[in-house]
Amino acid sequence: MKILPLKHGLTALCPLLLASCTSAPTSPPPQIIYVGCPLVSPCPIPGSQPKNNGDLSADVRQLEAALLTCGLQVDTIKQCQETQRVKTHSTATTAD
Repeated sequence: MKILPLKHGLTALCPLLLASCTSAPTSPPPQIIYVGCPLVSPCPIPGSQPKNNGDLSADVRQLEAALLTCGLQVDTIKQCQETQRVKTHSTATTAD
């Protein structure tokens, strides 16, 4: 096996070394990425098989708690969307 002369390899490497001495182009400013409103999760309705009035009362309380949790989620999303709408509307009028 013949060993190739090393001078050709160094000659080819020299322009690469010189290129690394130049100043790099300025990087663009970072973009702000809006994540958006929180994700919506399903609102499960608890199962119900009451055997007596006490079970029925407990089921009603569980259902009310589930509806309250779901309602809070809907209110949070609605508030976020309204805030975004106002921001978008004010940005659009400022740009005009």
